[in-house]
Amino acid sequence: DFCLNSKLIIENLIEFKPKKVILEIGFGGGENLLSSAKKNPNVLYLGADPFLNTNARCIKELLNNNIMNVKIWPDDIRKIIEFFPTNIFSEIKILFPDPWPKFKHKDRRLIQNDFLISLYNILKLKGIITLGTDHSIMKSWILEIFQNHSGFQWIAEEACDWRTRPVDCFATKYEQKSLIENRKPNWFVFEKKSKI
Repeated sequence: DFCLNSKLIIENLIEFKPKKVILEIGFGGGENLLSSAKKNPNVLYLGADPFLNTNARCIKELLNNNIMNVKIWPDDIRKIIEFFPTNIFSEIKILFPDPWPKFKHKDRRLIQNDFLISLYNILKLKGIITLGTDHSIMKSWILEIFQNHSGFQWIAEEACDWRTRPVDCFATKYEQKSLIENRKPNWFVFEKKSKI
């Protein structure tokens, strides 16, 4: 039972609460989600994506590979995020969200101040949010929004920290396409601090 309604998702998260739970928002082709779940069978993964085709492909791969530690929310994460228990996720991954590059569309971007407050509430202390983007406007936007929230610390000491994909993230088709088209991805890791 991979594809769950909101009530069953919450029950599953509570059941697995003592264990590590990772949320991936907008998993696209599912490359990172599937590879992560295969490598870490004792971790529970929740993937959220609003697109029917991506959900269908991912669930097919889960079945074909007998992967049992992934649950799917087949809709916008914002419809369920306020119902999650606080401090439930060890990590939240948002890889290559739609940048909505035109200024008049900036309110459509997933990363917003209110959304970041919601992420803070469901993330464990010292938990991390990992973001990847190949779009210059989105890079600046991510840093601006996270700077507005005092509850997160950017984990970066030198340039290679944001130029190199984290070891626990796997290459996606989108990332490969961006490299072919000479758009270099950047990777941002933010840790939840104890006080805001």
